[in-house]
Amino acid sequence: MKKMVAVILLAIVIIGCGPKMAKQETLDALNEARAALEAAQTRISELQGEIDALKARKAQLEEEISGLEAEVQALQEKIDTRCKK
Repeated sequence: MKKMVAVILLAIVIIGCGPKMAKQETLDALNEARAALEAAQTRISELQGEIDALKARKAQLEEEISGLEAEVQALQEKIDTRCKK
């Protein structure tokens, strides 16, 4: 009798803990989530490229601003020296 109960319990455990098939809804949701992840990763890569391009443009503009400020300073000095005469 004890062996029979042990075998039945073992069978229940094996059947209950065995592999289960996922529902199609679950698989569809998983595939949708994977597709969304790939799209998000692609978008992240695109945005990172835009960030890099904008940083390069910012550096270029800052350099241009520095040059213009130096030019303004030189012109201001010319104005100051001519007005003092």
